Amino acid sequence: MNDPDEIKKIEIAIKELDLDFMRGLLSEDEYNRKTGNLRVQLREAGGVPTGLSEAREALTPTPSIKPAMTDPVTAVKKTVQAMRRISIERIAQDSGISAMNVTRILSDLLDGRELSGRIDHDAGDFVLGTGTGPPPKTIGACPYCKSDLERIAVKGETITCTMCRESFIVS
Repeated sequence: MNDPDEIKKIEIAIKELDLDFMRGLLSEDEYNRKTGNLRVQLREAGGVPTGLSEAREALTPTPSIKPAMTDPVTAVKKTVQAMRRISIERIAQDSGISAMNVTRILSDLLDGRELSGRIDHDAGDFVLGTGTGPPPKTIGACPYCKSDLERIAVKGETITCTMCRESFIVS
């Protein structure tokens, strides 16, 4: 095919996917699946994948996407456990279940102590807990100007206050 515009678009998509993975927006499985698909598209368009040697690239099998044959509770649980903080909408998309049912399933898993964490209703996120000991440290107000944050931040997150524009890491 050798369409330079198509090759350039695919290369840009791969670079954006790499950045999203480094930012923690994608789980490792999702990153591997998507980059595998993009590399196949790049080869079909006549481009050469970069970052891996051609020999290693040739040995890498083409990823096959298999439909998940799990019940909704297991699908939600696996999706949540892949990331520390994840939006309810994202869980719904990844597990193939409506957002309302995801919220109900998460509540049941939390009540039954099968899953540790909490639902941040303001941000529409689920924050995975540690499973033992005290819950993870959260912060709801800026330590500089004391104004309420738009969403609750968890330990390890870098937050920029919308009021005073100061950035801080929750530790």
